[in-house]
Amino acid sequence: MARLFLPLLLPALLHAQAVTGFGDDATVPPAGRIRLTVTNEWTRFDQRFTAPSGASIDTRSQIRRTPIQLELGLLGRLSLGVMVPSVGTKVTATYFPDTAGAVHADSLVQSGLSAIGDMEFTARLVWLRTLSDSERYAPRGFHVRSAVTGTFRLGTGSLPRPTQPFGIATGDKQHDIEVASQWDVLMGRHFWTSLVGRYGHQRPDTREVRSATPGDPFSPGGPALAHRTLGNYFQIEATPRLVLGPYVSIGAQYVYYHKSADQYTAAATPPSGVPDPSVLDARSEAREQRLSFGVVYSTVASHARGRALFPLEVFLRRTQVLSTINDAPKGTTWAIGMRVMGRLWGHERRR
Repeated sequence: MARLFLPLLLPALLHAQAVTGFGDDATVPPAGRIRLTVTNEWTRFDQRFTAPSGASIDTRSQIRRTPIQLELGLLGRLSLGVMVPSVGTKVTATYFPDTAGAVHADSLVQSGLSAIGDMEFTARLVWLRTLSDSERYAPRGFHVRSAVTGTFRLGTGSLPRPTQPFGIATGDKQHDIEVASQWDVLMGRHFWTSLVGRYGHQRPDTREVRSATPGDPFSPGGPALAHRTLGNYFQIEATPRLVLGPYVSIGAQYVYYHKSADQYTAAATPPSGVPDPSVLDARSEAREQRLSFGVVYSTVASHARGRALFPLEVFLRRTQVLSTINDAPKGTTWAIGMRVMGRLWGHERRR
């Protein structure tokens, strides 16, 4: 059996290249090239809330996120980008009157949003690389590439109405500044990995929010005007990838995310029966671990050699939240996306 398949597999291995793959890395498009990425992500998670009386609420949440990202290469080491996400959220809450009525729903309420999420504007500089753009399609030996990225996140997202206890926002609706460092380590033609560190500073704002005890939908709550300072965050990503041939790679990704606690203060006296917005500080700290697996089909390197008509990548990814704190939900996300390269100026360099 091995003698049958080895002659078919050997040419692919001899022409393997560093397929970009899913996840962030330290690459930028060559000067004069654009890189368009469209991704469709679906996330689902369920939660249950129980009152001391025995009443309970079951929620089923769905989030559809479609980010469209455009990145333009400048000077061979610099890129500018913009990302606009379309987001749809839906929550179905089923109310049960008591423990004995767990199979008899008392009522069902649905809430949802469909709007643009928070837009992002980025600038990325590759300050270190030990191989050229053409060499990365068939790297030999050990190489390192590193970039720094600055992101300004514009609060164009939408928040659910303060009267909705289970609504999910399409974005934070406030401005963020993020800096990131990306490192790629390439070992031969078949293995490379990316290590990424991010730090984000969230700008304060004043907003009408739903003021209620976090994690307790049975507690009183309602709209209140609040000064809001969302917690700063950092994130660490490790993404190893294995290139199987000239067109396919597989990979995994581990992510650790931590956000400090938020701070809310009343901007006006809350209405009668509505608690002070500072109650939202509790349980607002976030820590999360995620694990992803994905597969990528790419014609980018083959196009550079004149063997493919279009330079594109198609990827499929599954992400599972492994751990959280403060009873945050553990969702599962499926994503499918496509990345296409185009030329605005300059000449194609084909090998």
